Amino acid sequence: MQKYINRLFNLPVPYLYAVTLIAYVVIDVLCNLVLIDLLNLASVSNEVVRDQGILKTFLFAIILGPFFETLLFQFIPVKLLSTYTFFKERKLLIALISALLFALTHTYSFYYFILSFLMGGVFVFFFLIMEFRKKGTGLLHTIFLHAIINLIVFLNKYFI
Repeated sequence: MQKYINRLFNLPVPYLYAVTLIAYVVIDVLCNLVLIDLLNLASVSNEVVRDQGILKTFLFAIILGPFFETLLFQFIPVKLLSTYTFFKERKLLIALISALLFALTHTYSFYYFILSFLMGGVFVFFFLIMEFRKKGTGLLHTIFLHAIINLIVFLNKYFI
């Protein structure tokens, strides 16, 4: 297992983006299959933002949302918790806390909470990998990745 983790840490940055985007698609498909098709849960999304119009939705979902969410739910928890001795060697616990905080702000439905928890985990692991590779790059890379994923969702909701 450690061998595969080391490979992941050493992938070129474009490959990391590709792996993470594939992880998003897999998580989204699995959540749809299990939570919607098998368990018949509603997949209500954030209709409040969507009802603001296409331009405001674009601004919030692709520009402001990724910036503030990455700052509040990946950067600050990781940096803050990493200063405590208890958390220094417990990166998985930091990731779980970060993912939970991210999911708690996406409680439009149980489906969306689970999807957000899993994606929060993906975002924080991406952040940790980028920070491990080069200090100070995790925030910008994670904001960019989050914006790409939100753009995919935005285009899907409005144009597909």
